[in-house]
Amino acid sequence: MTFLEKIKPHLLSNDLLIQKTVLRALHDYPSVPEEWTVELLKEAFSNEEKQSYILMYLDNQTINEEALNILIDNIPVMTPKNSHHAKNLLSRVDAALALKYKEKLKKYIPEQTWSVYEVIEQGTEEEVYSMYGEVLNKLDRSPFRTYDLYPIVKKLSECIVKKGWITEEEIDITLSEEVHDEWFSDNGIINVYMAGLLNLEKYIPLFASLLTRDDDFLLEEVSAALVRFQSDHVVKEVAPYVREPESVIYAASILGNIKTDLALQELRKAYRETDELDVQEPIIEALSFHFSTDALPEFNAHMEYEYAYSLIEVEHVAYSFYTIVGEKHPDIQEWKRVSMKREMQFNKEMKKPVLQTAPVKNETKIGRNDPCPCGSGKKYKKCCGK
Repeated sequence: MTFLEKIKPHLLSNDLLIQKTVLRALHDYPSVPEEWTVELLKEAFSNEEKQSYILMYLDNQTINEEALNILIDNIPVMTPKNSHHAKNLLSRVDAALALKYKEKLKKYIPEQTWSVYEVIEQGTEEEVYSMYGEVLNKLDRSPFRTYDLYPIVKKLSECIVKKGWITEEEIDITLSEEVHDEWFSDNGIINVYMAGLLNLEKYIPLFASLLTRDDDFLLEEVSAALVRFQSDHVVKEVAPYVREPESVIYAASILGNIKTDLALQELRKAYRETDELDVQEPIIEALSFHFSTDALPEFNAHMEYEYAYSLIEVEHVAYSFYTIVGEKHPDIQEWKRVSMKREMQFNKEMKKPVLQTAPVKNETKIGRNDPCPCGSGKKYKKCCGK
């Protein structure tokens, strides 16, 4: 049974713990059927309790015409908080499709973005590259990589790849220069993205070696490119990095999203070869996303631990894993109880009115790869850290 066949029965589960796990497992997987995204959007707008978290987890998925019409019909009647998540999904819409629905979308999409879409659809190679350079310059001048410009430059790069306006040799030159620098430029990171779009397998060893870098934007594009290959060549190159504390989070996630037997076995081996909890936890979460009973020995061992703090919501992960694979465990109802208590507490906190108070200095820095304190279950960098 394939990965998608295993989780399809749980896609619209009434058990929110199970559905959240399925959404997490699909979030970075590159081959989610477009009709699933449509089903999830319909579910989100028919069940307000689910709306926020479903929309949050669709930000990597393709928004086709049917999905776009669902968003157009529902955004005007949404609460401001949830409409923010829905509007974010509009950046996933293809330029041609966005232009087709411009009259209905122009209130949600900045004016400058429409000029980009028009160049993508009608511009010459010179015009597209000129705009690509302009946007990159804006990114370079910005003190932080901004999330409003980044999707635009990626759309321009997709156009460049689709039209055949970049060669393998040009990517070679850019990456060979960037790899020796301490930090990749925005152009270097986008070239990683384009190499992934072109399925240039020769870069797999290079991309794996970058997993030790300390740059989340680079690592997210490297991870996405490696996952897109769905290849055991990637598994072999990434496996050593699963065993290292500084690279385990991204490396484990990559192997969790490559649905091959070798990826599963490498995760199991890596788990058994370390006794460091900070290394084991990302591995156990990655193992859970394979939904394979082969991983039961590692799960049974891991759930024997007693500890006060966890990098992941371990009870939620375990409850969902055992439920989806159809295995019994004496503690499964306790895991569900703990997880539901956490969910209810989170929902209670979210409903409290926000009081205007003097700024409070936060002495505890939240890491970009730490769980988001809002309780979404996503990493901080992919949620409130945006």
